[in-house]
Amino acid sequence: MILDKKETIRIKERDERKKAKRRRKILCFSAHMVLLVLTFLLLPLNLFVVNFPEWIVVLCGGAALALLIFYLIVFRTKLVTKILLPVLSVAIVALCVLVTYCCPYWNSYSFKQVDTVWLNFDENVTYEQAAEDLAAAMRHLAHVHPMFRNGLTPEIQERYDASLGRLKEMEAITVNDLRRELQTVLNPIHDAHTTTYNSWPDDRYLADIPMKRWEGYTVYSVNGRTTEEIVEAAAPYYSYETKDWITVDVGSLAALSFCGYEEPFTFVWKNEEGDMITETYTAENFVTEESYDALFEFYEQYYGDVPVAETESPFVFYEIDEERSLAILTLSACNYNEEYIRCVREMFQEVKEKNIQNVAVDLRGNGGGNSLVANEFIKYLPAARYRDVPCDWRWGWFVFSYDGWIKNKQYGDLLFDGEVYVLTDSGSFSSAKDFAMIIQDNGLGHVIGIAPANAVNGYGDVALFSLPNSGMLMQVSTKKWYRIDVTNTDDYVVPDFPGEDALTVLYSVLEAGR
Repeated sequence: MILDKKETIRIKERDERKKAKRRRKILCFSAHMVLLVLTFLLLPLNLFVVNFPEWIVVLCGGAALALLIFYLIVFRTKLVTKILLPVLSVAIVALCVLVTYCCPYWNSYSFKQVDTVWLNFDENVTYEQAAEDLAAAMRHLAHVHPMFRNGLTPEIQERYDASLGRLKEMEAITVNDLRRELQTVLNPIHDAHTTTYNSWPDDRYLADIPMKRWEGYTVYSVNGRTTEEIVEAAAPYYSYETKDWITVDVGSLAALSFCGYEEPFTFVWKNEEGDMITETYTAENFVTEESYDALFEFYEQYYGDVPVAETESPFVFYEIDEERSLAILTLSACNYNEEYIRCVREMFQEVKEKNIQNVAVDLRGNGGGNSLVANEFIKYLPAARYRDVPCDWRWGWFVFSYDGWIKNKQYGDLLFDGEVYVLTDSGSFSSAKDFAMIIQDNGLGHVIGIAPANAVNGYGDVALFSLPNSGMLMQVSTKKWYRIDVTNTDDYVVPDFPGEDALTVLYSVLEAGR
């Protein structure tokens, strides 16, 4: 009887040990799986929510694999588990670490709201802070830009070293000084997409501009330099493919400071009759953006209508000119959304109802956005297949190539087989330039106006970063784009019908075609 009791206790203790070991096994396996899932979830967390160092992913993935090794050594598992679990776990961790170090958008603000403190253009930073920001910019450039897969070129490295040298000699370094030095490094890349932002949290604007504009005056010169000479002198500090892309807002205190102008500022104003007025201003004559906008509202209320440049209008709208059998779709920004999709469909519905024979897309001044606007438009054209813009997309050590060929998902009920025209100017940038090239190079229509200042064999699709001390925003291209029509050796989208006033040229082309 006593032996039976002892045996019962031993059995009970053995069962408890088995249960405890099973619990430890389940706990260890669960912890491994949690760390594995967490390692994977760190990727979207970084892309869409918050920035953090790459080593966190490595640490989390390494802990998951360490637990797995412990699990396989300590606990009995089936042969299938011993094979499949390590293969799956190592593959997931390796993939996550690879993406972490290769993804061009890692620690970027491309898909999340910027949450850093951005110093104003006239605030000071130390040399150490400036050097750290400049070094961070070079890391982004080397890690993301397609031109620098093999590291920074000797020219860029020399410019970087020279910029560090000039910063070290400065008694005081403003954020504008830092930006100017960084832009001198970026300038020879000839990539308008790779640049720093030129807007500032506390910029101020010349209060006299609204009144002068209502009186019919524009800026002719500042401190003895004409506006054309100002642009020419500023060229070394800008990222561009052609100088037509360079604009200097001489009404902005930050822009004047960036270009090296100091107060007092002597402005010469000129009207259409050639009359000139000279005024001298100091920083006290520049007001906040809120006050500046209020001045425009004041002149609108008391002195008549707002000039055309100041009026607000939707980013996309269309007009029908039945006399010319013409529909003009005006697109001021390449926003691919429901409003755009609806507007284009409504236009082609009216085009069909009224038997309109010509459709034009006005892309003048369109700074780009989403290239899908062109693909949506082409769904109404009788092209079964066409070529989008080919590109190479850099992911760290890897490059993914896209040949651009697309099967057109046509809207059969509204196909338009008339003439298509695209109106462009030097401000038709990025996706707007691509829109024009897609139409021209696929033989779907003609381009009218001025060539966009954006090269066809260029760069784009940017990743957005913030520099650690100044908070300055910097964008870097991730893709290398190529001309669709390889037989066309032009570096730019050269209009089929050139002219300063694209709309007038369009009317002439239509008249000649009658």
